[in-house]
Formats: sequence, C-alpha cells, structure tokens
Amino acid sequence: QYNIALFGAGRLGQAVASSAVFADHGFTIAAVFDVDPAKVGAQIGRNHVRPYSELESVLREHSVTIAVLAVPATAAQRVASDVIDAGIRIIFNYSEALIQAPAEVTVHTSNPAAELLHALYFSLA
Repeated sequence: QYNIALFGAGRLGQAVASSAVFADHGFTIAAVFDVDPAKVGAQIGRNHVRPYSELESVLREHSVTIAVLAVPATAAQRVASDVIDAGIRIIFNYSEALIQAPAEVTVHTSNPAAELLHALYFSLA
C-alpha cells in the first residue's frame, strides 16, 4: 500500500482523484491540496481538499511517499520543491513544466494534451 498526495483540485485533479486506477494497483490518495480558498474543504473522491499550508504535517501524518502534481505549469516547480523538502522522492508531474529535482528524486512528467498530440502526429504521419 502506497499513499499519494494530490496537488491541484481543478478538473485534472478531480479526474485523478475520482479514478479507480490507483486503488486497483495498491495506491491510496491520502490527501488532496489546493491553494484556492474556494476549493479548500470541497470533497474530491474520498478526500476533502486541504489547504496547501498543511502540506508538511499531512504528508508526515499519512506516510505519503508519492506526489501527483495536477497544478498549472507556473506552480509546478514550487510544489515539487516543497514536496522534495518534505521528503517525497517520487513525483508524477501532469503539468507542462520540466521539474528540476535532485538525482535521488524520480520525476515522471506526463502531459495528457502533449501525449495526445504526439499520438495523433505519429498516427497521421
């Protein structure tokens, strides 16, 4: 069992939190964070959105090992740096940003729009 923290409670974050894919493979979304006061407290999947300011204590409390970033590209590096400082060593980045991280941190970037364009390009070429 691995616990995930999801950052971003917008449309992409809601889709990630509502997906059964993680649970089917032994991953639990243990916390969802957002900086938007209008989203904090809302329920997404099985979680209530927490304020970003609780990041460090919640990650520790829930033994989170993986961070999923569903945030705008402009916020991705800041969130990545904060979760790395909190001890996270695996990050899934769903933004367009290229994350800078120490060698001991694994960052997997997957942008759904870019992957769709890539697939279309090679399918139609």
